[in-house]
Amino acid sequence: MQNTSSPVLSYILLAAVVAMSVLRRRSLALTEAGSLLKGERQRLTLITVFDPFLGLLVVGPVLWHLMSRDLTHVVAFLVGAGVALPFGVARANAMYVRAVPSAKSVVLRRSTIEYGLLGVLIALRLAESLVERIHAPFIGSVLTAMISLAVVESFVRAGVIVQRYRSEVALAPQA
Repeated sequence: MQNTSSPVLSYILLAAVVAMSVLRRRSLALTEAGSLLKGERQRLTLITVFDPFLGLLVVGPVLWHLMSRDLTHVVAFLVGAGVALPFGVARANAMYVRAVPSAKSVVLRRSTIEYGLLGVLIALRLAESLVERIHAPFIGSVLTAMISLAVVESFVRAGVIVQRYRSEVALAPQA
């Protein structure tokens, strides 16, 4: 397998993680004391938009390598994406609480699934060399479907959250 890890990609990933950390600190600074219930967090909409791209940076090279093998993996990607669409919408609706237009933020309910999904994405990226050793087409296709489910779900969830934020801001009385 050609190594899909490049120094450039590593630097981009590092810069993205640093940017997310800075944005997260900014989110925390904008959160008013006592404004959140237990299990809620205020998050800049910019983080919500940026988050799926970070996941794509982590597993994108592995996904591309799998999909470029043959048409079976492209079909597996489409199956995973098809499952991800309703799952992403459902998760966004369960997570979303309200918009905070003054801080360009949203309030979301915490979800342990988020952290687990990020862990899975990182594990898949770290296990990239094992992907090449899988000679059973079915296992490779399942892996492709799982990765696409994670990536597409993240984009769908972010899109729904941002759309709900925009709708609330548009309906909010102008000061």
